[in-house]
Amino acid sequence: MAPYFNALFLEGLLLGIGLFAAPGPKDTLVIRQGVGRGPIWGVVAICVFADVLLIALGIAGLGKLLESRPVLVALLLISGAAYLLWFATQRLLACLRDHSMPDTLSGKSQRGLLRTAVVLGFANPYAWLDTVVLIGSIGAAKPLNQQALFATGAMTASLLWFVFLALGCQRLTNLFRTPVVWRWLDAGVAVLMVYLAGMLITDSLDVFKVILEGG
Repeated sequence: MAPYFNALFLEGLLLGIGLFAAPGPKDTLVIRQGVGRGPIWGVVAICVFADVLLIALGIAGLGKLLESRPVLVALLLISGAAYLLWFATQRLLACLRDHSMPDTLSGKSQRGLLRTAVVLGFANPYAWLDTVVLIGSIGAAKPLNQQALFATGAMTASLLWFVFLALGCQRLTNLFRTPVVWRWLDAGVAVLMVYLAGMLITDSLDVFKVILEGG
């Protein structure tokens, strides 16, 4: 039985890594805190907790429910694209106005940082697509006695990814000593978010096409 259970855990782990390794707004926040030597582990904890909770909700049945309602999935895709475009706009404006380099963080701004992490973790449609819709629907389709180990593998992937990202970015601190490097980072993030938004819009159009053909 052990190899079988290990295979389930590994399946969830590899699926999670494959999804979480695609940079999104949460990853960008961790990267900025890591290279800027800002408070990072509270952000990491919130990001991981959000993934764990959303994966659990998805496997508990929400993912399968959404999968059976393509209109809701299409709307979630559109919402995710809109969110990414808004996020890209914020980073592009920061780049153009030379506001990319973070200031020294005060207690108040640290609280604001944690609030931002909560919003990016729970109110971000892009995160729901990965955790609830994709991981959740796959996990919910498995027999009940297999779901917990699969979910544990996916949750572990989130933990490993964000810890790795935080530790890796902290090693790049010396590179991010000048405002121009921060501006390049924001410009790159903006381009990446627009690209990801374009992919979500394409996926949503495909879903709407299937809905119309089916109707």
